[in-house]
Amino acid sequence: MSTQNELAVKTSSERFLNNIQAQFAAEAGSPVAFSDYEKALAQHLFLKLDSVLQDFEAKRINSGKTQQAPYNWHNINMRKLSLDAVHTVQLGLDALIANHIHPVPYFNGKEKKYDLDLRVGYIGKAYYRMEAAVEKPKDVVIELVYSTDHFKPMKKSFSNSIESYEFEIQKPFDRGEIVGGFGYLVYDDPAKNKLILVSEADFDKSRKAAKGDTFWSKHPAEMRFKTLVHRVTEKLQIDPKKVNASYLYVENKESEDEVRKEISENANKDVIDVEFSETPDEPVNKEPKVENHSEHFEEAPPQQEQMEFAPTGTGGPGF
Repeated sequence: MSTQNELAVKTSSERFLNNIQAQFAAEAGSPVAFSDYEKALAQHLFLKLDSVLQDFEAKRINSGKTQQAPYNWHNINMRKLSLDAVHTVQLGLDALIANHIHPVPYFNGKEKKYDLDLRVGYIGKAYYRMEAAVEKPKDVVIELVYSTDHFKPMKKSFSNSIESYEFEIQKPFDRGEIVGGFGYLVYDDPAKNKLILVSEADFDKSRKAAKGDTFWSKHPAEMRFKTLVHRVTEKLQIDPKKVNASYLYVENKESEDEVRKEISENANKDVIDVEFSETPDEPVNKEPKVENHSEHFEEAPPQQEQMEFAPTGTGGPGF
């Protein structure tokens, strides 16, 4: 990136930071001050959002949808975005790490602007839940179990003071069908280690509870892995002293996201935060004349990978 582009990105991200702080203060009735680390996270969020807007704008132009509002910062509902942005930043979520945050645009017919919905991915949710735990595990093991694997759980009992397991992949290139999964929370004190089991019947319950079956049908392993991560992190004991307004905001926001997903599916658009390749999707437009026929995928390997984005190209937020 050239020095000129670096300065442009810095200036735009600084305007973004100042704007969301001012907007949040106006909405919440109290000022917010970011630490240096949180300022860096806000810059990462800006880079992610600006890249998403570029992708959507390129797709809008290529599809010839000239009547649709352009995807640029002038057409973004900053009031809503500022609330989401401040809370995700204060939870320590990094938009440049895969499956921490998924920005999904929706056209708000009332505001005549796009709402950029910041959905927390399953890796992001696992991160902030571990940070809020009474005792943060030093390691978390997540594995799907296939029919040819050897898996033997060893739960705590009178004769076994430490929960553990045996796991061996016997046919790595022909493992058969998924029969379940497990998670293992590892602590400094081995006596606290916890084994969580999820059966195929449990996966089926999650599948039936989903609003749509598209992704479960197309990507069964990825959806089971995502479900397994949720089930494991739900077993963490949350420390009330670590629960702040941002934690509650994001947790309670899930019900709103479910409604958004349902609207999305009714508009022939699917949203998921499991990893494949990150490609732009069509936003949901609440005005029925706009059609949406695309899918939103996010790759999700167990590791957290940094993702690089091109320099800003939407002119930056003209606040």
